[in-house]
Amino acid sequence: MNFNPNLSFNEIIIRYALLIGIGILAGVFQNFFLIIPAMGVFLTAILGWCPVKAMMSGNKNVAH
Repeated sequence: MNFNPNLSFNEIIIRYALLIGIGILAGVFQNFFLIIPAMGVFLTAILGWCPVKAMMSGNKNVAH
């Protein structure tokens, strides 16, 4: 699997906005289980790499 950054700048900004939204919801509802998906969103935003996007757009010409 290719671990090079595969997210555009716009996708990273959207992930940060989603992270802020999840963080606000976790604080308002005091539901700290929402920190788990927030951490996943944070990691994909800070790394600029999405594993789902990497698997979906992987190299199709790989010989087995």
